[in-house]
Order: sequence, then structure tokens, then C-alpha cells
Amino acid sequence: MKTTTNATIKIFVTNLGKYNEGYLIGEWLSLPATEDEIAATLDKIGIDEQYEEYFITDSEADFADLSIKEYSNIDELNELAERLTDLDEGEIEALKAYLKVISDNLEDALDCIECGAYSFYADMELEDLAREFVEEGCFGEIPDSIAPYIDYEAIARDLGFDGYYEALNGVIYAER
Repeated sequence: MKTTTNATIKIFVTNLGKYNEGYLIGEWLSLPATEDEIAATLDKIGIDEQYEEYFITDSEADFADLSIKEYSNIDELNELAERLTDLDEGEIEALKAYLKVISDNLEDALDCIECGAYSFYADMELEDLAREFVEEGCFGEIPDSIAPYIDYEAIARDLGFDGYYEALNGVIYAER
């Protein structure tokens, strides 16, 4: 049974027209949110027929440093936040690594994690992974007489060239 996470995104939504008039009118909105919660937030900051545009002046995520653009669409961000709730803790850890070292594009990261096009090795460094690959026989049978001479640092470097990335929480490989 897959357990879901409470990964959330918070955005500070600001009334663009009022901002241009010299007033900072905005509200924090936690995503995912219902249509009613989004509508209430927009209503609260005065988005109506006169002031139709909003922009995002700040954002926070409890799982990663996200780069959310000022004029991002709230509904699209909400959809991404919905997708986050379906990830388990291991997938969230892989997502964090992906966002940190491969790309900060949340949609690309979610696509990769959801379709399983990645390998994540939690709490490992590239050299640890090199040792594990050798021990598992990924390079064939290594005779005991030459095992002490294996250069794990060089193997780790080559893994980096092959698309394995070291993040603070582990190593991630994403298929391209």
C-alpha cells in the first residue's frame, strides 16, 4: 500500500493592478487547494473586472527550493501540487535530488519520478555506488588478487560522466 505525502507549495499571490498603483495587496495560498479556496484568495486580494491580473511575489515548498515564476498559472501550479500528494517518501527524496542536481523544473521532475525513469540511491555518494556496483558484479567477476587495486574514485568519476548525479540526500540517475 502506497502512503501519500503532505508535500505542499505555498505561493504569495499579489494583485498586479494594485501593485502598479503602489499598494501591496496579497495573500498566501497553500497548494494543492480547491477551486473555492483559489477563488476566495483571488477575491480577498481584489481580483475582479477592474483588477484582473495577479502575480506571484514569493513561494515556499517544504520539500525543495523551487523557482516559481511571477506569472505562473495558479491552476497549473495547483495541478503539480496535486501530483505531489501521490508520491511516497522515497519518491519525494528522489524528487528532491532531481530538483537539486538535474533540473529545477518541477513538471519535468514529476514526469520522471511518476513514470519510474530514474534510479535513486539514498544516503550514498558516487564512490559508495561504485563500490556497490563492483560488489554486485556489474563489471563482471573480479578476481580476489586484483580487487585491492580497483580505483573506486575513477569509477565514481565515470559514473558522473554517465549521468549519475550526487545530491545531498543520495545519488540519482534519470533516463533522458
